Amino acid sequence: MQEDPKIVILANGSFPSARQGLELLKQADLLICCDGAADQLVEFGLEPGLIIGDLDSLSSRVWEKYKASTIQVVDQESNDLTKAVRYCIKKGYAAVTILGATGLREDHTLGNISLMLEYFPHIKVRMLSDYGVFFLVQSGERIKSSAGEKISIFSVDNRVRVSSAGLKYPLENLELTNWYRASLNEASSDSFTLQFDSDLPLIIYKAW
Repeated sequence: MQEDPKIVILANGSFPSARQGLELLKQADLLICCDGAADQLVEFGLEPGLIIGDLDSLSSRVWEKYKASTIQVVDQESNDLTKAVRYCIKKGYAAVTILGATGLREDHTLGNISLMLEYFPHIKVRMLSDYGVFFLVQSGERIKSSAGEKISIFSVDNRVRVSSAGLKYPLENLELTNWYRASLNEASSDSFTLQFDSDLPLIIYKAW
């Protein structure tokens, strides 16, 4: 059985410096750069498989070299990251890993994290930084972990209530009235589960 291709999107935030992100860049079957992120990638010594965006931050030097692999999408209603994810959805890819979506401007970081909910359920997305990984979970889903692993849980729905199994500090029908409410927890075993009363998934953050 053929494995799904490793699709990586590099956004134009902080370029990865931690081992996890750098390994993904080198191992990607398809590496998609959001606009000016291609300049960072080329400077690092790798080549983009595809460049997508409105091309307002891509240097003329990199555009000239990779113009055959460049897709310009002029749409002021979405950012370059969303344009790249929509391309992956259109291509029928099952999953994508996003790098470089955090760091630099905090408003971009918050916006990019929240956009993960817009991509659901069209494609499975995880978002890596130098410090951890964000991903989405649905109620009852078993989440692999390891004892002592730092876990934070976030919801865009401040009315949702969540209960947990497998966390050091159990959640018992806790109402997530703000983003801090279920942060800074720990896994107590090799997996944990969350039960909650919302059709929207929760955002999970695991620290490295």
